[in-house]
Amino acid sequence: MPKVLMITYYWPPAGGPGVQRLVKWVHHLPEYGWEPLVLTVEHGDYPAIDPGLAREIPQNLKVFYTKTVEPFGLYKRMTGKGKEDEIPTYVLSRNENESLSQKFSRWIRANFFIPDARMGWNFFLKRAGRRIILREKPDLILSSSPPHSLQIGAGKLARLFRLPWIVDLRDPWTEAFWEKDLNRTALAESLNRHFERQALNKATAVITVSPGLVDMFKQKAENRYHVIHNGFTRLNGPPKASSHFTILYAGTLSKFQDPCPLLEALRQLPDKVLKIMKLRFIGKVYDAHRTHIEHTSPVPVTFEPYMPHDRMMEEARSVAVLLKIQAQSGYSDKSIGAKMYDYLAMRKPILVIGGKGGVIESMVVGTESGGVYSEQDVAGIADFLTRWIRVFEKEQVISLPVGESLKQYETSENVRKLSEIMFKVAHRG
Repeated sequence: MPKVLMITYYWPPAGGPGVQRLVKWVHHLPEYGWEPLVLTVEHGDYPAIDPGLAREIPQNLKVFYTKTVEPFGLYKRMTGKGKEDEIPTYVLSRNENESLSQKFSRWIRANFFIPDARMGWNFFLKRAGRRIILREKPDLILSSSPPHSLQIGAGKLARLFRLPWIVDLRDPWTEAFWEKDLNRTALAESLNRHFERQALNKATAVITVSPGLVDMFKQKAENRYHVIHNGFTRLNGPPKASSHFTILYAGTLSKFQDPCPLLEALRQLPDKVLKIMKLRFIGKVYDAHRTHIEHTSPVPVTFEPYMPHDRMMEEARSVAVLLKIQAQSGYSDKSIGAKMYDYLAMRKPILVIGGKGGVIESMVVGTESGGVYSEQDVAGIADFLTRWIRVFEKEQVISLPVGESLKQYETSENVRKLSEIMFKVAHRG
């Protein structure tokens, strides 16, 4: 059986959709003729912890752990955070009331740690990678990011051993929404673009998560590009009835995702409807957004920290509507977002704010899973909620059917496609 060396920074006990993507791959790849090997970090700085994901890892999987050197310990000391405090992925975006130390640390990160502050792992990645390749003799390398800095080390390993190399980009690189807030110098911007072009040019093939991102990367370098969705696994068991119409937002709500259109739409609903509604956030919420929501929401709101994936999926059985707010960026029409695959699995109506006319609308409308509205279409958002409130008032539970159009987004189908790409790459080089 051919082997693939998969290089990833985020691995259990780290949580989040990026980790779930890789865990699903290693679980299913042997069914399609591949033996995965994983090279990752031991004791990394993770924005979320989900020990439950470790239960999904095959017992016979070979996982190789390395040390790393990162600046986040220094950042925590400079900003008064404790060792146990988690550093969210968007921590270096500007806040409204930044201290001088926060401004300075963000400038240092933007201009001295390129492409990102995980670049210190590359030394350990390359050293361990050489040993693994000599011993295990993999047929190809697959490196998944962010952090995009690991693509530099993975590329050097691929060239050193003349191995085919698949680059997996789960997010944009230089266009990522957090990049525009880093205040890079012109030199730092140029170097970041150089690293991106180098990965796109040197890779044997590039995979990413949506057709829109394929189009974005194609404009920068010619290569073999493929879409591999994060995928979802259908849930077992029925939905649960509830006495409240709960709108759930799961995942990070960053500075660049505006909740105001939802709040304005809620205020258009009649008081008798608002009395049965709740708004629930599970995950990290940008401080200014949280304050605004707490003070202006016409319905009760709860904020909860990151929740293990299996528990979150169970909690969703009783919600009425799933909320997705697209980040306000130049690529919002090209991006789907990893959490959307969990939303598809939950089979609840999905309300998407932003991304009108983009790939996310193709997914949601094409699978009859909800509606997509522009930030200005407050009346449309209110109408969407009203229609589903009527269903809820009759049934006390909401559940969408499972149609054939969902198949293209299922995990098993996407791992099958991935395995075919790997065979072609390993054969053709």
